[in-house]
Amino acid sequence: MHTTRASLLVRIKDPNSTAAWSEFRDLYAPLIYRYARRRGLSRDDADDVRSECYKAIVQQIRTFDYDKTKGGFKAWLRTMVDRRVIDLFRKKREQQANSGALRRIEDVNPSPDEVWENEWRHQHLKHCVEQVRGEVSRSTFQAFSMVVIEGRPVAEACDELGMTPNQVYKAKARTLRRVRNRMAEFGCQDVAGD
Repeated sequence: MHTTRASLLVRIKDPNSTAAWSEFRDLYAPLIYRYARRRGLSRDDADDVRSECYKAIVQQIRTFDYDKTKGGFKAWLRTMVDRRVIDLFRKKREQQANSGALRRIEDVNPSPDEVWENEWRHQHLKHCVEQVRGEVSRSTFQAFSMVVIEGRPVAEACDELGMTPNQVYKAKARTLRRVRNRMAEFGCQDVAGD
């Protein structure tokens, strides 16, 4: 079932809407976890951040007002996740400082803004591709997957799928167009694959 982000946020305001909460969790739990990991947290700490954020979302979503002019859900979620990541880092620094183990480490990692944007886009792209998978024929999706996702040559897709190059290119273009349309609904642009 296709749901725009705004309508999903309206549906999860009902705590008994298990379908909406399941869709929400499938879309945003991996994003929160990967972002926390990319910020440098351990698996356990990233799991904790994800759990804490999910609890906070359940508590706060009923009063959340979806307004893109105020930054919208993306900014609200990012702020929530950042606060928990920073709190964890602060606690760890305090523990290290108290133990005398704190030392200067050069930060060569991408900025939190870059990490968040990359993870946001990646998770929404993955979600959109999965939605489109159910909308096109199996062979069309296989051709798209082989050429775009796996990066395999068109000739290899033709041999494996018994398709002509023209059929593979059309399958790729049709599926990519659908994915781009889905991504645009989330406000994400520039899907690779041309």
